[in-house]
Amino acid sequence: MKKFKIIMPLILALGLFALAGCAPRDHAPPTFEEQQAQAAKAQCSEEATAMNSEGVHNSSNPFWASYFEMCMHRLGVTDAELKKMWY
Repeated sequence: MKKFKIIMPLILALGLFALAGCAPRDHAPPTFEEQQAQAAKAQCSEEATAMNSEGVHNSSNPFWASYFEMCMHRLGVTDAELKKMWY
């Protein structure tokens, strides 16, 4: 019975810490510009993949990366915004 009195508060404390860790965090909603940049990223990823159907479909493929960057610039995304997305 004595062990139960010691262990039970520890279990409850661990449970509370676990629940606190899972609590939703307050994040600021994305700005209009961030939403537009994310939409452009999705569109350009699809277009770059369609244009370069062979090989890797990410920035390690120079053909895919070149088309992706050209598409992003065409949609008004700056180099600074591109770096913010990828790094």
